[in-house]
Amino acid sequence: MVDSHKSFPPSASSIAVVIPIKAFEQAKDRLSSVLSADQRVLLARATALGVLESVPGAPVFVVCDNPEVSQWATSHGATVVFQSGAGLNAAIQEGISAAHEYERVMIVHSDLPLPHRLRELLDSTVASNTVSIVPDRHRDGTNVLIIPPGMGFKCHYGAKSFAAHMAEANKLGLVLEIIEDDELALDIDTPDDLNALPTQWLEQHNITRF
Repeated sequence: MVDSHKSFPPSASSIAVVIPIKAFEQAKDRLSSVLSADQRVLLARATALGVLESVPGAPVFVVCDNPEVSQWATSHGATVVFQSGAGLNAAIQEGISAAHEYERVMIVHSDLPLPHRLRELLDSTVASNTVSIVPDRHRDGTNVLIIPPGMGFKCHYGAKSFAAHMAEANKLGLVLEIIEDDELALDIDTPDDLNALPTQWLEQHNITRF
């Protein structure tokens, strides 16, 4: 944890949630060796819905460039932000801009299969200039990132984003909170990630491997 030279009193945060979601049929290509195309779509939908259902009552902004995802997000009460720029970081920045009126913005990936503790993060009370990060289980990626949107924080998703986001918080003199959570640290990108899921979860969501 890094203390900041800037200080604001702690307060109950007003948090908006930003979820970038790519076209369901284009998701999870790296699982093609263990899941059929239909099963990959089913998985992408199941995890995205689980993330949405884990933040009840929060304002949710889904960033996408796909009509099907847009319709799906709207049907579940989310505000859709149509992506105009290329790449994940551009998409997330558009979501942050849409949520600029909120005190903090939670950026969360849609492929977290065990997301129920997101609710606890929404309810946490921290200083308004805090950057909170949940790294992935390899401590390389960033599965959840909560930032104050008005302080110039730039997202650095991609390889080694966890280290890059810590460096960004330090550069801006913001309070840094690292949250270690085994469940939120699991995202589903590779067959190894899929193997880390309980068999019961796969059966519950009708996911069948080759």
